[in-house]
Amino acid sequence: MRFFACVLLAAAAAAGCAETAAPTIPSDAGRDASIDPDSGPDLDGSVDGAVDGGIEDGGVDGGLPDGGGSWCETSPLCPSCPDPEAICDESDPCSAGEVCLSTGCEDFSRCFVIGGGACETDEDCADPAYACNTTVGRCLRTDSGCDDSNDCVAGFACEDGVCVDRRVPCATGADCPHGYTCFFASPDQRFCRRVTRACADDIDCLVLGVPCGDADGDGSDECMPSLTPNQPDAVSCDNTQCSEPSAPVCEIAEQGTVAACGRFGLCGAAVQCALGFECRDLWGDGRKECVSGPGSCVDSSACAPREVCASPRSGGPPTCVGGPST
Repeated sequence: MRFFACVLLAAAAAAGCAETAAPTIPSDAGRDASIDPDSGPDLDGSVDGAVDGGIEDGGVDGGLPDGGGSWCETSPLCPSCPDPEAICDESDPCSAGEVCLSTGCEDFSRCFVIGGGACETDEDCADPAYACNTTVGRCLRTDSGCDDSNDCVAGFACEDGVCVDRRVPCATGADCPHGYTCFFASPDQRFCRRVTRACADDIDCLVLGVPCGDADGDGSDECMPSLTPNQPDAVSCDNTQCSEPSAPVCEIAEQGTVAACGRFGLCGAAVQCALGFECRDLWGDGRKECVSGPGSCVDSSACAPREVCASPRSGGPPTCVGGPST
C-alpha cells in the first residue's frame, strides 16, 4: 500500500518515488528509516517534529539556520542537503509509515512520514480510514489515495483523491502569498505553509504556535492567526474583532503567524469582505477567503505542482504563486 501511495504522489506531483538518485552521495551513507512513534500529530497528518518525524520543528520564517550539509546542490525548497541515511529510491524503499518523495535537492528523494498519530490498537485511530500498524505504532491509512489534505504529507494537498505537491519554495515570508507563512518543516525543507488548516484541538496547531478555533464563524474550526503567537495563552484573532469596513477580516502578517485586521483573510460570505472583494475557496477544502476579483485561477488544482492559487503578497487577484525561482 505504501509503495502504491508513493506512485500516486509521484504521478500527481512529479515527486518521483521511483527515480534513482543520479548525484553521488557520501560514501558512508547508509539508511535508517526508523520513526518516533511517540511524536504528536502534525497539521497535515504527518508528525510534530518535522515531516520526517526525526528533526525538531524549526518554526516559521527562518527558525532553523541554513546548512547541515553541503554535499549536494541545494534549492529554495531544499536549503540544506538531506540526511544521506534517509535517501530512498526504487532499490532502497522506505519503511511502513513512510513515503519516498523528492526533496528539491538535485534528484534526491528521501523518506517522509505519513499517517496519523501514535497508537496501540485500531481504537486509537479516530479516522475510520486508518488502522493501527503495530509495527511502527502509528495510525496508517488502509486505502490508497486521500480524503482530505490531512491524509497527505505536510505541504501536499488532496485533490481528486490524490496528494499533490503544493510546497511553494520560500526564503522569507515575502515569498509567500496571503494566508501562508514561510516554514522550516525540517532543515532540508522550507516552503510556504497555509496557516488556516483544519484542526480539532489546539495541539493540531502547536507546530505553528497558534490556537484552534472558528475564525470566520462558519461553524468549522481551523488553526487561527493569533494576536500573540507562540505564547502559552495565545490570543486568537477572529472576524468579530474587526469592525472597520476597510479591514474587516483577520489578515496574517508577512512574517510569522501574527494577525491584524485587514482585507485578506477567512470569510463565510462576501458581505464579510471589504468593498470590491469576493469570498472564495482557493484551497478546495471549503474554507473561503476574501480575494480581490476573480483572478486567473479557480483553485490550486488549476496550478502546476509546487504552486498554489492564492492572493499575491503584493496584492491583486488570485493567481498561481510559485515562490522564488532561484
